[in-house]
Amino acid sequence: MVSGPALTGVSAGVFTVALWGSLPVLRSLAELPPMLVAVIAMACAAALSAVMACFQAVPAKQPAPGWRDQVAGVGGLVGALYFYFLALESGNPARITLITYTWPLGFVLICDRLAGRGLRVRTLLGSAVAFGGLAPLILADGQGIATPAGAYAAGLASGASWIVFSLFLRQAGPLSARSYRSLFAQAGLIALVLHLAFETAPAATTSRDWLTAALIGIGPYGLAFMAWGYALRRGPASLLGVLTYMVPVVAAVLLVALGWSSPSTELFIAAAAITLGALFSQGPWLGRRGAGDGRMSRE
Repeated sequence: MVSGPALTGVSAGVFTVALWGSLPVLRSLAELPPMLVAVIAMACAAALSAVMACFQAVPAKQPAPGWRDQVAGVGGLVGALYFYFLALESGNPARITLITYTWPLGFVLICDRLAGRGLRVRTLLGSAVAFGGLAPLILADGQGIATPAGAYAAGLASGASWIVFSLFLRQAGPLSARSYRSLFAQAGLIALVLHLAFETAPAATTSRDWLTAALIGIGPYGLAFMAWGYALRRGPASLLGVLTYMVPVVAAVLLVALGWSSPSTELFIAAAAITLGALFSQGPWLGRRGAGDGRMSRE
């Protein structure tokens, strides 16, 4: 059952999902190249972290992260964004999104392995139920665009990058606001290089474009990434992995609330399946051993 510090971890995970769910709506309002949006967003996320750092006590001793941690954190974050946008350039958006969303299952399986556990039925069952219910919702937005193997590979690379970034946040321990400031600033610098190298600067922009990109940096990128790091340290990986499948559902609900889309059977099925998947992932009725494994503590 949910108790103790794990409750705050799960709450942070729900908060993260809500912010990530707002990203498709915000992204549609910013008519800028993807990597330029990432540059602006990461700069604002770094600025937000800098402001937060002013109110955070400086630790007596905070060792500098090693190069492996730097690659995992910065590389995982940038890779998740870059490969996803790269895949969208040549593939069906619905299929690309679906293939990218295989990452939560990979993440929880790797966490189990790192914790010294083997393959757990409830982990697979919960993720399979959630993913199966999500698939019709995502594929309902398909546009009939052919998807080459390279686009699928880029989608998988984006998912793998999400796994690397999440593992970094889970294993790195508590990160200060100053650490996040450095992480966001470095990610923004790499995104700027990618923008200059592979994207064409827009001929004209509006204040709405820049404001929306800034809001992405404050919410879905800045606060959400920091909350996700907290959730991964406090909550169970299996439940958090299933909760991430709620992101497209939250996005779809927002579109319905704004009148940009209509309610659908697929949306109801996805919400019900993800809820059921979350129950399976933590359900004590799956056996005495399953109940023990499902304790709400860091796994």
